[in-house]
Amino acid sequence: MKAPFPYFGGKRSVALDVWSRLGKPTQYIEPFCGSAALLLAAPKPAALEVVNDASGFIANFWRATKYQPAAVAAAADYPVSHVDLGARHGWLMAQRERIGAALQAPHWPGDATVAGWWLWGQCCWIGSGWCEWERAGAPRRQCGEGDTGGREGFDATSAGMGIQAVGQVPHAGNAGRGIQAVGKVPHASDAGRGIQAVGQVPHAGNAGRGLLTSCGRTAWQWLHRLADRLERVRVVHGDWSRCLNSHFGGSDTAVFLDPPYRAYEQLYGKAAPVADEVEAWARDNARLRIALCGHAGDYDLPGWDAVEWSRGRLTYGGGKTTDRECIWYSPACLSRKQPGLFDWAAAQPVLGAP
Repeated sequence: MKAPFPYFGGKRSVALDVWSRLGKPTQYIEPFCGSAALLLAAPKPAALEVVNDASGFIANFWRATKYQPAAVAAAADYPVSHVDLGARHGWLMAQRERIGAALQAPHWPGDATVAGWWLWGQCCWIGSGWCEWERAGAPRRQCGEGDTGGREGFDATSAGMGIQAVGQVPHAGNAGRGIQAVGKVPHASDAGRGIQAVGQVPHAGNAGRGLLTSCGRTAWQWLHRLADRLERVRVVHGDWSRCLNSHFGGSDTAVFLDPPYRAYEQLYGKAAPVADEVEAWARDNARLRIALCGHAGDYDLPGWDAVEWSRGRLTYGGGKTTDRECIWYSPACLSRKQPGLFDWAAAQPVLGAP
C-alpha cells in the first residue's frame, strides 16, 4: 500500500529495512509523516498509531481520507488544467487558517474538497511550491495577468522550476504521477504511475500500473483501502513534538523521524530548521526504538547505528546527495541482520532433536 501522490523525499524504498529494525511495537509515532510511507508499509499495525505533519494540507488529506474517502476521490476527479491549477492553488492557500484551526479538534473529519483539490494538484504540479503551508503572504497573480511589475515571469521555453508563478504549467511529459489528471489522455509510451488518471484511457500495449479501472473507480478504490488502514490511526497537525507522548516506552514504542534535511528546509516550505531540536530529542530518548533520517554526517549520535543507503537516482541536490542518505538507529532498535553461512546453519533443525 502506498500514498496516491508523489512525495519529495519519501522513504518507501527503505521502509522494509526500517521496520526490520523497529520490529512490531505497541505504539508507533511518525511526526513528519508526509506520504506516510513507513506507516503504510508496517508489517503489522500497532495498537496505538499517531502521525503528524506541520503542513495542514497533508494532515487534512490523511484525516479526510480516513473519514471521507469517497468525497475526497470525487473532489480529485478532474482533468489537468493550467488555469485551474493556478486558481485552485490560490484558493487552497486562502484556506490555511480555517483548516489549521479545524484540525486541532481530534475528531474533525477533514475537508474533503480541500483534500481532493490538494491531491489533484500534488500530482499535476512540477517541482516545489505547490501549497506550501508556511509560505508567507498571498499567492501571486496568474501568469500573464497585466504587467509583471517585478514579478517572476512565465518561462515559455520550459516548464520552469519551483513555483514559477501561480498557474504553473502542469506535469505533461508523461501520464503523470499519483492520481495525476483524472481523465487525462495517457502518454503513448507510458501507462503512468500511481493510480494514473482516473478514467484514463488504458495504454494499448501495456496493462498499466496502479489500479486502472473505469472512470472514477481507481481513486475510489485506492482511497477506500487507505481509509481502512487509517481507521485507528490518529492524524495530528502541528509542531512535530506535539505527538511524542510515549505511553508504553522502551522497546514497545517506535518513532520514525524524517525531518527536513539540514540546508534543504526551504524545499519543504519550512521557514526554520528543526534538525537540531530533533537530534536533541532523539539523544535524550534513546531508550525508545528510533529511526532518524538525514544525510551522512548530519548527526552526531554516539552508540547509534548509522546505516548509509543510496536512492540510486538524482535528488534535489543533483548527483551529490544520491549516495549520502543515512538512517540512525537508536541502541534500543533490533540489531542489524547479517545473513550468511552461520545464520543459515543456526536455523537448521538439529538431527535427533525432539
